[in-house]
Amino acid sequence: MTELRYDFLSHGHGKTAPWMDLVNSEEWDTFGRLTDHLNSPSWVPYFLRQWHFARPSREDAPLAKLRALRAALRRSSEALFQGKPIPPAELRGLNEVLNLSGKRQLLQRQNGLRIEFVPERPGWDWVLSEIACSFVETVAQGEPARIKICRNKDCRWVFYDQTKGKTRCWCSSKSCGNRERVRRARARTQA
Repeated sequence: MTELRYDFLSHGHGKTAPWMDLVNSEEWDTFGRLTDHLNSPSWVPYFLRQWHFARPSREDAPLAKLRALRAALRRSSEALFQGKPIPPAELRGLNEVLNLSGKRQLLQRQNGLRIEFVPERPGWDWVLSEIACSFVETVAQGEPARIKICRNKDCRWVFYDQTKGKTRCWCSSKSCGNRERVRRARARTQA
């Protein structure tokens, strides 16, 4: 478990929002090699624990639905990154995932009273809905222009730019950003 936690966190997951982790579960290693973390039997359970989702009992993860949601979130992120609205097909798909039967209830939690949406039937549809909801909250409560995609074409990591001037363009200044700085320095010395 400790090794998986290290892998999950060292790969940059678990920091911003569930939707972002799902989008980045399809990960390019900055050299163009793709890893689909949904193929790892331990990634989804760790993702659920990291974001405090109850694991639906006796049901396998609906990988096809997770991949479809991931694709919709990726296309939505790319549109926002390009300064465009979310495409109508993606909006319809996200709204379908969000359309879940349930009710709002006042619940007593450790930190006091809270109003929460309680699904009619908890399960994977609820988990998918919560992932989509995390995207909607990021877009609605934040600034959509802060959703960015790493400039390294062999990386394409989605991230939320929290810099004051909205100037961040690399997933990490230590990996992709540093690689680009080295590339430019070599180009200058060769010129």
